Amino acid sequence: MAQSILFCLPLLSPLLMHAQKLDSMMNVYADHYPQEKVYVHFDKNLYNSGETIWFKAYIFSGADPSLYSKNFYAELSDASGAIIQRKVYPISESSTAGNFDLPKEVKGRHLHFRGYTTWMTNFDTAFYFEKDIRIYDKKDSVLTVTIVPRQTRLQFFPEGGDLVAGVEGMVAFKADDQFGLPVNVKGTIQDKTGKEVMNFTSEHDGMGRFPVTPDKGDSLTAVWQDEKGIEHRTPLPAVKSIGVVMRAISGNQKVLFSVARSAEGGPEYKHLIIIAHMHQHLVYKAKINLEDNFMSGGTIPTGQLPSGVLQLTVFRSDLMPVAERVVFVNNHEYLFKPEIGMQMKSVTRRGKNSLMIDVPDTLRSNLSLSVTDATADGDFPDEDNIVSRLLVTGELRGIIHDPYYYFSGTADSLMSQLDLVMLTHGWRRFKWESLVRGQVPVIKNPEQDYLSMRVEVLGVDPYKIAKDESLNVIMSRKDSSTQMYSIPHISGSKFGVTGLVFYDTVKAFYMFNVNHSLSSQAAVTFNTGLVPGMRAAKPLTNAFEGWTAEDSAYLRRNRYIVQEEARVQPIEDQKVKTLATVTKTARVKTDAEKLDEKYASGMFSGGDAYTFDLVNDNLASAYPDIFTYLQGKVPGLQITPGNGPGGTPSLSWRGGRPGLYLNEMQVDAQQLQSTPVTDVAMVKVFRPGSGVGFGGGSGGTIAIYTKKGGDEKRGNDPSFKGLDRAILLGYSMPKEFYSPNYLENDPRNEGEDLRTTLYWKPYVLTDKDNRHVNVDFFNNDITRKLRIVLEGFNEDGKLTHIEQIVQ
Repeated sequence: MAQSILFCLPLLSPLLMHAQKLDSMMNVYADHYPQEKVYVHFDKNLYNSGETIWFKAYIFSGADPSLYSKNFYAELSDASGAIIQRKVYPISESSTAGNFDLPKEVKGRHLHFRGYTTWMTNFDTAFYFEKDIRIYDKKDSVLTVTIVPRQTRLQFFPEGGDLVAGVEGMVAFKADDQFGLPVNVKGTIQDKTGKEVMNFTSEHDGMGRFPVTPDKGDSLTAVWQDEKGIEHRTPLPAVKSIGVVMRAISGNQKVLFSVARSAEGGPEYKHLIIIAHMHQHLVYKAKINLEDNFMSGGTIPTGQLPSGVLQLTVFRSDLMPVAERVVFVNNHEYLFKPEIGMQMKSVTRRGKNSLMIDVPDTLRSNLSLSVTDATADGDFPDEDNIVSRLLVTGELRGIIHDPYYYFSGTADSLMSQLDLVMLTHGWRRFKWESLVRGQVPVIKNPEQDYLSMRVEVLGVDPYKIAKDESLNVIMSRKDSSTQMYSIPHISGSKFGVTGLVFYDTVKAFYMFNVNHSLSSQAAVTFNTGLVPGMRAAKPLTNAFEGWTAEDSAYLRRNRYIVQEEARVQPIEDQKVKTLATVTKTARVKTDAEKLDEKYASGMFSGGDAYTFDLVNDNLASAYPDIFTYLQGKVPGLQITPGNGPGGTPSLSWRGGRPGLYLNEMQVDAQQLQSTPVTDVAMVKVFRPGSGVGFGGGSGGTIAIYTKKGGDEKRGNDPSFKGLDRAILLGYSMPKEFYSPNYLENDPRNEGEDLRTTLYWKPYVLTDKDNRHVNVDFFNNDITRKLRIVLEGFNEDGKLTHIEQIVQ
């Protein structure tokens, strides 16, 4: 091991000034650009089509519950990447809860869940929570095991990043298959002459490591065998003649590191800086003098740090990063331990169960509880939970197999195996080049205070809007309740207020206070501030589509449940519906023709156009914006989504760019994209060369018309007669989990009970005055083995994951 030679930074040296700039920028990132991460607790692991997916999302920033974000987005996509459902929920107490109702028929054995906050859309999507949801396919046979050929790959990861000539370094490796499942391998390392340098074999879950000192100009190749004995050849990364190698070991409340340089290299490799940071906060910095020594080292105290991933980076004197490494700091302080006591247990048919959750301290805690049929739910060893997600998998790239295994005890072997994960799953939170230049991230979607009511007046010069203008809005909900808001004038043509919470769709009746006729002179658009979201997810490429022999138990149980559900399906659902008699009548004007007469004028009226009636299209409100609605509906019109969530799309048609009009006033794509689809009454799309629009419409013309007073769909609100109206889309309506009480005389108790989720309580909240929570639930008709899972955190950010089997 090298000597520990750390020098203080000389006052006002160029190296110090560089380092101070780095410190300053890291403080800016930590204070103004915190990174959030999400963990989602699902009620179970495996679902049948037609069931409900229940979930609870926990949002953290660093080691603490996040107090920043207010809006959570949940998306469910199929194997092709098409988003089939999207929900938005408000965040409270750093968490939220929701559900997805699965269709009666689900294609494939997987759906994909993605969860994120508004703030997270401004950064790398790798921070999003992603999970493949396994679906039981009714066609699956419990007697047939699908054999899927495994395609093994082997990757090598030099510690610190590079192999450097003449410098001993550690090389880690990871072998897995196309599904991310580990594969044990063994082999030899050969130099360019074919001479064997050393042997290697995997230590744990396909991972391992070995030391190597490459020569200048050498090239190394691994000759290895997979579990079937098939031989493969994989080259190691190229050997660099100039560079730096970093080694690190995480021990008891400290990290030992060493840094060695190549014999070749300029003065910039002789005076280095090493920093360590966690959750974007700088926790250690030192200068390393390699003027007279090729190697140096030191100790980083970690006893006062929270448990988590610590990143070490070595810079040259010009702040060019030359080596990087992540280590895990485990101070064993991250857990608190509630207790689950069974007060009454019964796994008989419809037996009553009663349990008590006891939280041992007085801190506020936020927990979620699920009770499921353990046989139908399955047991997947690679499942994440709140501990492994928030401490490890939410910080690293790639698939980590069985991540909670590394937190199952305190043995040194577990720490050594977790260090293999660190070596083979790198993560870089900073783009150092941008940081050194003083660049900060571009925030396209700033976090807001829940929902907003953003109003923009288009088509009128802003100076014609009085500075003291305001907007009175009466919000009418589906339950007929109303609430009035005064929307202040912000600037120019914009009005707005934030901090609103409402669900589903609401009607907003509005009137300007100063210029009452302003709404008839211009197009008035409303926006709740929600991020439109991506139009598609990535197709599932690494989801395991087969079943193994170990899966047969829960496959058999789910097949039985599906068969029983079909048998007891209410007779009225199977009745044949007879089509009503069709009476031929004289042709009347279509709704689209009526809308055209009502809204279009001049050269926009009539004509040979594609016309879309959104007033009578019940599915239109499901689209995030009008461009998504139009995609694929008009032959030849190409609509390319913008970069990232909320990115402005580009349009082309026969080599030209369509003209865009809102209420026959020319606008740009960004203005149209911000117009809620629920406000749109009609869309007319004219082909290129139609003569409609400025320039003769050479690239085609898209005319959007928003709903205004007098719309035939508004006639049911006599109380607000004469007011203009907009439709606002709020949060997804929450659904309450139904838990039967078989001690009551309830008609709902008469049918057969085949529930696989017996109880779901997303909010189990405790504090100093309420440390004990009692939960009662009843068994179904078939379950004899229960799985109880309790997860959550307390106000100090400590985590808990408890799983019990009751039978």
